[in-house]
Formats: sequence, structure tokens, C-alpha cells
Amino acid sequence: MNGQFWMINNRKDIDTVLRFFRRHLEDWNYERPVAWKLEAYSTARSLSQNSLFHMWCGEMSNHFSEKVSVTPEDMKKLMKNEFLGTEDVVVGKTTIPNQLRSTRSLDKGEMHQFMEQVFHWGIDHGVQLTNPKDSEFQRAKNGEI
Repeated sequence: MNGQFWMINNRKDIDTVLRFFRRHLEDWNYERPVAWKLEAYSTARSLSQNSLFHMWCGEMSNHFSEKVSVTPEDMKKLMKNEFLGTEDVVVGKTTIPNQLRSTRSLDKGEMHQFMEQVFHWGIDHGVQLTNPKDSEFQRAKNGEI
């Protein structure tokens, strides 16, 4: 039941969604409190953004590999640590502290902001990152989407 998601597209959906939500609240075990966060819906980060970020990790890895042994996965971890930070992850009754935040939970806007930070970090460290003119990242930067 943890992580249930409901989306309301119009006023007609309100009663139906509230009925389902109420049912889940009644079934909740309350070992941990439940929270309800009302926010505007935003799509998750896109595959295009994710692919470009992974390409950048490879490019940064290649750039720095002349001096130190660093893999694309190492660069991904470094960037996430630098700009997204850590969070506690709960698995059942176990809390694992200080785990790197995942980009999976970012929406498109948050992912774009993260990528902006990575892009500028690369520039500051002498890495020319690929930025195709037709990429979603560049189109968003130009205000086209």
C-alpha cells in the first residue's frame, strides 16, 4: 500500500478518488503515519533526459580517466551526491540512512535543473558535454517546451 498514487483530472473524479483514498486510510496499519500531499501533477523525468545524462557520465568518465580511474557509474554517483544529496530509504521496517537520491523520482523540471547543474559542473571542470540542439534538455533550455 505504500506509495499509492491517485490522479484527479477533473471535478467529476473527486468523489471516486476520495472513496478509494478513504478505503486505503481505513486499511492502513498506522505503524507509521500516513501523509497526503496535494500538488500539481508533473510527469516524471523523461527517457530522453535520462539518456543524455548517462551519455554525459560517460563523457566525463572519459575526460577524467587520463588522471584517475573513474567509470561512468562513478560519475553518476558523484553528480548525484553533489547535486541531489542523500535520503533515508525505508525497506520494510529497516531504514537505510544516507542513500544517494535517485533521479527516478524527479519530475521533468527537477531533472532539468539537475542536468543544468551537471552541465555547468562539466564546463567548470573542462569537460565539453554533448548537447544536441534537438535534445529535450536544449529545447527546455531555449524555452521551447
